[in-house]
Amino acid sequence: MLNLIGRSCLITGGSKGIGLAIANRFAQAGATCTLIARHEESLKDAISILAKCEQQAQDHRFLVGDVGDKELWEQAVKMNPKVDILVNSAGQSQTSLLLRTPIDEIDDIVRTNLLGTIYGTKFYFKEMARARRGCIINISSILASTGGEGSSIYAASKAGLHGFVRSMVKEASRFNVRINNILPGYIETEMTATINSSARANALSQIPLGRFGTASEVADAAYYLATSDYITGTDLVIDGGYTSR
Repeated sequence: MLNLIGRSCLITGGSKGIGLAIANRFAQAGATCTLIARHEESLKDAISILAKCEQQAQDHRFLVGDVGDKELWEQAVKMNPKVDILVNSAGQSQTSLLLRTPIDEIDDIVRTNLLGTIYGTKFYFKEMARARRGCIINISSILASTGGEGSSIYAASKAGLHGFVRSMVKEASRFNVRINNILPGYIETEMTATINSSARANALSQIPLGRFGTASEVADAAYYLATSDYITGTDLVIDGGYTSR
């Protein structure tokens, strides 16, 4: 159903994986999308995918930059001052024990996963509040609650989103602005493609549905949150039953 016609969406990390899948889902529903990521070529490729959607394809655009930089968000607001739906999907992964993780990498993970989401929300919340309408969707992770060896900083940065959302619901609801988290489990993306065969087999053995999820399934969840006017302050888990064990 094309019930996002006329809506302006901004998706960080929108050049690939879950972010691109969400952008594509929204574009198919008639939304105009602005994508943010660090690499221009991948953003151009992503825009070409969105351009295949029939609705408002000519209006999709992108911005190159790091979501952890305040200056990027200043540019984003100048380019697109009014956003109806903000999706904070940009993420930096971690595959190392804390003692082996360089300080610079720790900073990058926290800046991207937590500060980037906070900055994006701060820069766009004012206009959403003025319009008395808005939706913010953050891509968290089941690791925020389960933890995982070699992902301490990543898990901490994602867990921070939960405290942020719990507080923002109390600030945003009076303006009819909704904010929710999506917690994906194992999803088939470039990030999980590097998992070795034994680790993959172990993960699959712990997923009741017996498979990894797809980025399009996460995108369907994002669409559900974007179009459900009475849902706010929730953590929507998409993990094939992994955390229900």
